Amino acid sequence: MDIINKRLSLNEFRHYIKDYDFGPVSPNKLVIHHTYKPNQSTWSGERTMLGLKRHYEGKGWPAGPHLFIAEDGIWLFSPMQKDGVHARSLNRGSIGIEVVGDYTNQVWSGTTKANAFGAIKSLMVHLRLSDSDIYFHKESSPTSCPGNAITKEWLFAELDSIRLGPRIPRPTDTPSIPVPSPAYLDDEEMVLIEVPDWTREAVDFVATHKLFKIKEAEDVRDAVKFYRFYKLIRQYE
Repeated sequence: MDIINKRLSLNEFRHYIKDYDFGPVSPNKLVIHHTYKPNQSTWSGERTMLGLKRHYEGKGWPAGPHLFIAEDGIWLFSPMQKDGVHARSLNRGSIGIEVVGDYTNQVWSGTTKANAFGAIKSLMVHLRLSDSDIYFHKESSPTSCPGNAITKEWLFAELDSIRLGPRIPRPTDTPSIPVPSPAYLDDEEMVLIEVPDWTREAVDFVATHKLFKIKEAEDVRDAVKFYRFYKLIRQYE
């Protein structure tokens, strides 16, 4: 069994899938799992990945899941351009996502949660998938995976709270080239951010009641900044 066995940060993963060749027919669904064992306390990165490889090979599997998501990053296992082995009838045309941990009684938390939702949302946007394209392992097998605490209602509510916003392009390796300022953002460079409801409500309130009164030059500058912020918030909803 060939595995990639490489760890990426969330930002690196976003750049990775941006240029990734998913093959002539892109995956059309994501299947969510939990590892159960190993859990977060027994996870040891590359060593665990190699152990999982031996485990799957012992079952005679030609491949495994595609991603393992943990506190230390997003681990690439089987190539996403090929069908993996992880969920019986859902293997074909899917990306298998294993969230490290036992989620029988608790939901994802910490950096694992941020990495999991970031990876899922990034793949959904890049592959143009909707909520109906998200499956749980238990939909194809008699199992509780991805854990009784993980419900689709919770998953979709959390995904809905994640919005796409612009990010500053990564610095180049050449020190003499300045990092672009936010005024020169590349629209294709995106980062996952959460926009609290109170932010949108406050912006709407100011705009609706026209609270900006132009009396001097400084007021004009503030009004322009607010207008740009208003467009930013509304553009990525």
